[in-house]
Amino acid sequence: MFGRAHPTTPCSTPPSSSHGWVKAIGLVFLGVPVVYYTYVELFRAREIRRRRVQYHSKRQRRLERIVANEGDNVGALTSSTEEVTKREKEGSEGSEGVSVGKGRRGISEEEYEEIAEMYAPYVLGGRYCNALGPEWREQGAWEWIAWKLIWAPLHGTLFWNAGVPTDPIKLAESLPLERPNFELLFGFDPEQVSVDTAPPEPTAKETSDARLAESIGDLSASWDRLSSSTPASLSSATSQRVSRSNSETPPRVEVGEDLTATWIGQSTTFFQLDGVSVLTDPVFAHRTVDTVLAPPRLCPPPCPLSALLSIQLVLVSHDHFDHVHPDDVRYLGNSVHWVVPTGMGKFLRSLGVTRFSELTWWQTTVLEFTVPLRGGRTESRKLNITATPAQHWSSRGPLDTNQSLWCSYVVEGKHETVFHAGDTGYNATLFKAIGKVFGPFDLALLPIGSYTPRWHMISQHCNPEDAVKICLDLGAKKAWAQHWGTWILSDEHYLEPPKMLELARKKWDFQEGRFEVVRPGRTGCWKRVESKEGEDEDEDEEK
Repeated sequence: MFGRAHPTTPCSTPPSSSHGWVKAIGLVFLGVPVVYYTYVELFRAREIRRRRVQYHSKRQRRLERIVANEGDNVGALTSSTEEVTKREKEGSEGSEGVSVGKGRRGISEEEYEEIAEMYAPYVLGGRYCNALGPEWREQGAWEWIAWKLIWAPLHGTLFWNAGVPTDPIKLAESLPLERPNFELLFGFDPEQVSVDTAPPEPTAKETSDARLAESIGDLSASWDRLSSSTPASLSSATSQRVSRSNSETPPRVEVGEDLTATWIGQSTTFFQLDGVSVLTDPVFAHRTVDTVLAPPRLCPPPCPLSALLSIQLVLVSHDHFDHVHPDDVRYLGNSVHWVVPTGMGKFLRSLGVTRFSELTWWQTTVLEFTVPLRGGRTESRKLNITATPAQHWSSRGPLDTNQSLWCSYVVEGKHETVFHAGDTGYNATLFKAIGKVFGPFDLALLPIGSYTPRWHMISQHCNPEDAVKICLDLGAKKAWAQHWGTWILSDEHYLEPPKMLELARKKWDFQEGRFEVVRPGRTGCWKRVESKEGEDEDEDEEK
């Protein structure tokens, strides 16, 4: 009646169930970015189409009014559009509205507003987006992970060090430094005298100098070799406060009125415009982030931040770690005026800075500075600073992506105009628009590095040929290359950008010296001369 009981065996989990969590995680990893990027791109594409229709519609109506006001036959609008457009580019004197861009290519206020609306920031889901064209896409952790964990292993670049030599002497020889021309910049050499130029934050100062000393110490062998073999190089003593003079009264800082520029490294450049001293995207640290996981600096800055005596204005293009460092912000503090994109004020306030202006794209602030000129004179000078669009993104952490804006800058003095690109990919129409409003530029600071792998970097970083096209679109008379040779942030060989730039210059038939690669520390000076027509022109001179 009762059968013999069969022994029970443990129940094994089906193979499909054992990998269930792995599959689920994989689907989430792939599904979330696909859904999110699709959502962003759908709305962004719709906004791009709307802007283009609106821009062309407003432009057509404006051209019709111009033709009608000039007494032309409105029916002949099609044949006369090219002529009207040509007149607009040359300047619309007598048209309604105020002139912008100092009248170089003066355009009406109405046309300026058309351009500003076409290339305005776009906020979607609480984050800034570029609605400038199809070239941009939102960057995030997913794409970075795909680059490092999928693309890099498949292409053998996971442990690629961009060709950087392990011998510090060879590295220093491949990236030689120059000593800034302090006599030209300030009227004396701060290395030879005792000067106390520190803002009132001694703790931050000590931290900043300690970081520079660490940077120099890591490359001490190459640094000493440079110091002994190259007269123009800077000794390691510049990492400390200078005190070499018996003079109790330091010399008076006196600046000239010519346009000067000194490249420090990456996107950090010190330039003087109408006597006002400006610093861009300040990072003097050895590592962009305080961790050994961050890439080390390939060569030290050519001078410490403390040697740049007369900084009055600092421009920050965006909040990425290679463009602004907390120690440098604390060091300069409220002794300078900061200009940052919308949303970056929170970052500055967290570091105790309250003297700043936040600008959105196409917004201008006029700042006045007291300038110590040669001959003991002191004068008041004004600069117009306009935040202009860039094709990039922002983030200082995984949860704040694109919550602050990014930008380029147009800095207008009485005679010259400087363009600071910060970080940007290339856009086929954006830089033409900036050039139309503010060009031609006397000096453009343009990035040429961090462009591979191209599928990942193309929307955020221009390559050397893109930089050449930006120079052409802006109508820049002179350009300096930056954003290369400082940290390894991408996959190209660390010395490739200048070589690719040379090929691009030849391809686009650039005049010799128009777009230059300079060594860190090089000081350029462009003396203003008066042409026969009575207009100011710049004569190239480098120190």
